[in-house]
Amino acid sequence: MLSRTFLVAVGVAFTSSAGCKAGKVTSGTGGGGATGAQTSTGTTFMTTTGSGASGPATFYIHTNDTLFTLDPANPTTAPVTLGKFDCIGGTGQDSSMTDVAVSNAGAIWAVSSHNVYAIQVSGGVAHCAQTIPLVNAGATFYALTFAPVGVLDPAKEVLVAGNSAGELWAVDSSGNLTQHGNFGTVPANDGHGHTYSYPGTQWELSGDIVFLANNGSPVGFATIRDCKTPPSSATCNKSDTLAQINMSALKSATTGSVLQSIRGEIVGFGSMYGISAYEDKVFGFSHSGDIVQINNSDGTATLVQSTPSNLWAGAGVSTAVKVIAPM
Repeated sequence: MLSRTFLVAVGVAFTSSAGCKAGKVTSGTGGGGATGAQTSTGTTFMTTTGSGASGPATFYIHTNDTLFTLDPANPTTAPVTLGKFDCIGGTGQDSSMTDVAVSNAGAIWAVSSHNVYAIQVSGGVAHCAQTIPLVNAGATFYALTFAPVGVLDPAKEVLVAGNSAGELWAVDSSGNLTQHGNFGTVPANDGHGHTYSYPGTQWELSGDIVFLANNGSPVGFATIRDCKTPPSSATCNKSDTLAQINMSALKSATTGSVLQSIRGEIVGFGSMYGISAYEDKVFGFSHSGDIVQINNSDGTATLVQSTPSNLWAGAGVSTAVKVIAPM
């Protein structure tokens, strides 16, 4: 076991420690959101009005290099540009941001193939105030979320990253990693009449993970896909599948499955590199520019809007946002 866990709480700021999704263009995927007016304090991005379940919600979504917001209560409105990430695409930098995550206090963190970053939004720039290399040679990371209080730590939220092999890893303050499971094996079908091409193989994380506190009863979702030779994305199902995470199983450091259930294949939609949740729906953000509303019970999906000029690479929302868990 690792001796330290990466923790984020209101008023806590870390000092700087260091100066792709499968199937994505170069590297890329999605994470979180916060609520209320936003201020920067050290390396912790905080909300002045909090991000409680009773307050307004904000989705944070991004392309390979630019951060946006979207109102989940009015998802047909145009995304609002916050600014470009200033640590992506330059000399010695990863070529794309692959996900973002937001704590219950509104702290925004991001991940690229090989690093996590504390993000401050100011003056039309998504500034990477802190960069922490992930200590895992050979793995490409493209999903990020916060495990709510009580899941991996009794008092704090913990940053969790997903890699190209469909493995979930807790991240500590030095970038060290502890595995907390995978998604297990692909069944014959999704339980709703949709068969899979590669049953018996390991599920691959096609896009993103999102965990929600849900008033003390945490829930988690992921977009996954069946592939011929995982973790290779050379031959995979063109449609993603919505899965629910077993948050109790996630508590243990394990190389086994933490999959609770297959909610359903998201028929007709793939490359869901970002997902967020709000009330009884999961929203998917596709690398083809689609924004999709997904039923969290059976995976049925409806196109909300198409943004062909924005190829989404990641998304998320505060862990404290109001959600209704599937039955």
